[in-house]
Amino acid sequence: IIACSDDMDGLREVPKNLPSGQMLKGHLGKPLTSIPDPFGQAQSFAHYMNGKLREFLDSFGFQYTFASSTEQYGSGVFDEGLRRVMANYDAISDLFKATIAEEKREAWSPFFPVCESCGRVYSTRVTAVDRAACTVSYACDVSAPGKYDACGHTGTVSVLGGRCKVGWKVDWALRWFCLGVDYEMHGEDLLESARLSSKIVKILGGEPPELFK
Repeated sequence: IIACSDDMDGLREVPKNLPSGQMLKGHLGKPLTSIPDPFGQAQSFAHYMNGKLREFLDSFGFQYTFASSTEQYGSGVFDEGLRRVMANYDAISDLFKATIAEEKREAWSPFFPVCESCGRVYSTRVTAVDRAACTVSYACDVSAPGKYDACGHTGTVSVLGGRCKVGWKVDWALRWFCLGVDYEMHGEDLLESARLSSKIVKILGGEPPELFK
């Protein structure tokens, strides 16, 4: 059993049942492992929540491996999969773009760079791709009205080593490929995601796991 935490995802909303709401609001859009713990007990918001998850699992005596998304990206565990995403950039893009509204297709990229200036992950937009170097250029210009303003920074970063993450459906396929997942259950709300991620993992050269709704 691998217990995965998507703790490199950006915080989209401030949960109403947490303390320090104003502090959290100032960190909207940043990866959960980059946001201070509102309870003041752990290294970050994500570390606190990951600890609660592990407490719950440990209370039942489950034998499992815990996999932090931030650590998997940062330590290079996902690097080979990310290289394959880059090598198959066009095929993955064509597959994904067929499932989204036409007005969103031009700006879509599987990669979300973490802005080197403001630290946000959902405020960045890929502007150029260098497949040979495994880098993307980006602009931090995607604001979320009422939540945060993009800082305007531009830069070029490697897609390896935790400087970028990939969007959810690509991320699910990346996890299956890199961690060798061969069975996964999911809710009915993820049926379409599971179908698309299964196709993406085949593009990466892997096999989708057996799935159960």
